[in-house]
Amino acid sequence: MSEYVTPSRAKRRSGPRSARAPERGSPRPSVSRNADSKRVSRAPERVLAFLIAAASVTALGTVLLMLAPSLLRISRYEISGAVGMRREEVLSAALIHDAEYFLALDPERIRANLLADPRIIEASVQRRFPNALAIRIRERVAVVAVLAEIGGRSTAVSIDEHGVAFALADPASLGRLPVLSGLRFESFRLGTRLPENLVPILEALGEVELKDPALLSAFSEIRIVKPAWGEPELLLYPIQHRIPVRAGAALNAQSLRSMILVLDVLGSKAFAGLVEEIDFRTGTVVYRTKEGHPG
Repeated sequence: MSEYVTPSRAKRRSGPRSARAPERGSPRPSVSRNADSKRVSRAPERVLAFLIAAASVTALGTVLLMLAPSLLRISRYEISGAVGMRREEVLSAALIHDAEYFLALDPERIRANLLADPRIIEASVQRRFPNALAIRIRERVAVVAVLAEIGGRSTAVSIDEHGVAFALADPASLGRLPVLSGLRFESFRLGTRLPENLVPILEALGEVELKDPALLSAFSEIRIVKPAWGEPELLLYPIQHRIPVRAGAALNAQSLRSMILVLDVLGSKAFAGLVEEIDFRTGTVVYRTKEGHPG
């Protein structure tokens, strides 16, 4: 008898063997050797590309190092804070060379050069990439002028509040600043400092010059008088009156206003030619007449 085969069983028998699940314990199919050979063949290409890129970067860096000095040459100078000094004078004081380069320039060297100029009291120097140099200065401000011998001639020199003779006096400032007299200089040069015991006087005058410069311009001369003992005294000569005023070393705006007020009274026609000197040393106004009788 012939064997009866059901359709479902016949279909399973007639299907391809590859559809069958692999038997337990049978070896897995191996990876294609073509993929491995491609990876191996590409490795030398990657190494070569990396070497070429590294060589290019090195060559570019070398070229930049060779060209950097010329490419980063300082071509722009930003100067601020200068009042009396011109741009050319600031650069000259800084000892700026014709060719200054960003990488080689030393800001501290430039700053030291600036501070060596007696006209400059403060300075700061900064490099600004790629080709700029910023210079900021603060100049000394004259509070009085002194007469000193320079080149065999008597010359007016500006003195600041720290007692530094920093520049030849500007003719325009001579009508505004009093002349400080009673001093003697030996081997005078710009940058000379006055004695330390005179600095408080100059600091007081500097404060007056800052707050009310018109008060100092009322006097043409301030003479330093050295008594046999004690602190130096001042003898002030007003412009509008011919009566000198004797005062202590501690001047301020209030004391100068009081002096000007008393001078307006004693310098009037009622006292014309009678008052020889006004004394403000004690805080009480005392005047001496030409006959020698105190007022």
